[in-house]
Amino acid sequence: MFEGVCLEVLITTIVLWVGVWGIVDESVQMLESRLLRCCVYFTLLVAALLLATLQSGLTVCALM
Repeated sequence: MFEGVCLEVLITTIVLWVGVWGIVDESVQMLESRLLRCCVYFTLLVAALLLATLQSGLTVCALM
């Protein structure tokens, strides 16, 4: 295991992501059109992939 990584950091990270995705999901659910919701999620996916691609030292392991 990597030095400096502990159970508390893992739990905090998981809880943080649950909160972020909960807020995003609640916001997107206000959109009535299923197609529009899919477009919003697709846009978020493309933006994240672009940001990850443009970072020079970012690896799949670092993203996880």
